[in-house]
Amino acid sequence: MEMMQPDSVAIIATAPTAVYSRDTDYRYRPDSDFYYLTGFREPESVAIISTARPDTPFTLFVRPRDPEKETWTGRRSGVEGAKEIYKADETYVIGEFEEKLAGYLENVNAIYHFPGKYKKMDMRLFKAWQEVRMKWRQGIDVPAELFDLGHLMYEMRLIKTPEDMEIIRTACDITCDAQELAMRSVRPGMDERELEALIDHYFRASGAFGPGFPTIVASGVNACILHYIVNEDAIGENELVLVDAGCEYQMFNADITRTFPASGRFTPEQRAVYDVVLKALNEGTELCVTGKTPNDMHDGVVRVITQGLIDLKLLEGSLEAAIENETYKKYYMHRSGHWLGVDVHDVGSMRKDKTWRKFEPGMVTTVEPGIYLPPDDENLPEAFRGIGIRIEDNVHITAGAPEILTDRCPKIPERLEEMIGGG
Repeated sequence: MEMMQPDSVAIIATAPTAVYSRDTDYRYRPDSDFYYLTGFREPESVAIISTARPDTPFTLFVRPRDPEKETWTGRRSGVEGAKEIYKADETYVIGEFEEKLAGYLENVNAIYHFPGKYKKMDMRLFKAWQEVRMKWRQGIDVPAELFDLGHLMYEMRLIKTPEDMEIIRTACDITCDAQELAMRSVRPGMDERELEALIDHYFRASGAFGPGFPTIVASGVNACILHYIVNEDAIGENELVLVDAGCEYQMFNADITRTFPASGRFTPEQRAVYDVVLKALNEGTELCVTGKTPNDMHDGVVRVITQGLIDLKLLEGSLEAAIENETYKKYYMHRSGHWLGVDVHDVGSMRKDKTWRKFEPGMVTTVEPGIYLPPDDENLPEAFRGIGIRIEDNVHITAGAPEILTDRCPKIPERLEEMIGGG
């Protein structure tokens, strides 16, 4: 509220339910911004935060209690629970929202909203705004400005609180353990789906909501597909397995990638590529410090990967020419990290004041270099074709050295070879 203008109002809706098939819905997850502000997880809810009502600044509109419906779909907090548990100053049933919305817009200077996020909410808001505008003869002032609430919210969410960090650490710990379980369980001949099932089961069994995104288990040439989520091929002898997974715990996420040999030993070519990616990961992580930028981190990763590709004779020319001409992008085509938080690809601009923003304490980023050598690239030596390797850590920016939240998840090649098939 301190970031809002005096005499202004913010309207925040949660996410709608989504149909999985016919009359079956997906498991419900609330809107990230709505949850961040309210802690409320039920659908069909709207929050209003008003600096124009100092006695009742926080209002929740929620579903009413309904014993019959609760028998079918679960308990509801109702207006009483919204006030008692979630500390709303005023609570109403969601059916009253459209009737009451215009009243919250009267005699305020500005509206904060997420325009374009939910079309139905846009329509309701603009209708209420017009209703207030038609009352000018009654001496009622109409809001003169509409602000994108994301400009405030995303800056808030970008800098994690100590409480946020404790939750993220737990999400990272659970995911590290799940990755290690996959390493110890992998065997040639298994289906990718078996490892996916082990990982997702471990998430739920450890108290997480489940995967924060579809778990990627990509063996062999499938690892050259960045977002491979089919997970239905058999894992072959001497193939690498790339696992990109992260649990969602109390609405915060982890995002860890590890690549390991299904048979317990890297081939010489696999090991050579792996060493380049691991070196790039270490270089990128060292650049996750205050004063540096996400682009500094990415540039550091690119230099290591490009030089490694040249040293392996997978790219031609000088380092500077390969970077300037972007020939490395044939084998490393994505950025080297993203913010992490309530969303896996979390909010917060990478730029500030028209330039790359600098890392600040409280930010959490991934560092995720990779090399992907297509199986049908005839310019590559045959032994290198089809190798896909990505290694990804989650890093907390501090006032000093970076805190690698996922460092205990094995990634040293000798350690991986010791563990594979270890039961």
